[in-house]
Amino acid sequence: MRVLICDDEPAHRALVRAILGVEADVEIVGEAADGTTCLDEIRTARPDLVVLDLKMPGCDGFEVMRRLRDDPDAPRVLVHSSASAAEVADRVRQEGGEFLRKGGGPDELTKAIRRVAS
Repeated sequence: MRVLICDDEPAHRALVRAILGVEADVEIVGEAADGTTCLDEIRTARPDLVVLDLKMPGCDGFEVMRRLRDDPDAPRVLVHSSASAAEVADRVRQEGGEFLRKGGGPDELTKAIRRVAS
């Protein structure tokens, strides 16, 4: 599974990379710190799945999902955000993604990625 990590926090990108880096069937194909770069990376790296933060400078995670919605080749999206699930989970699903709140353990992230990818 080819994964792109999009989050404006370098420490969080490093954490996700470390968690997924030990998975034999996961390849990190790129990282982005903002939505515009994320969209560029999606076009060039062609990931199977994007781990996407919502609150990023410029183009936010919701705008990224809106722009991907009509692309039949778009990757699946796991929104990994500190936003309250009650606030955003339904909106994330309407935009075509799945939601996981930041703060869980490595197993929770890995399971969510596998669920979304399948």
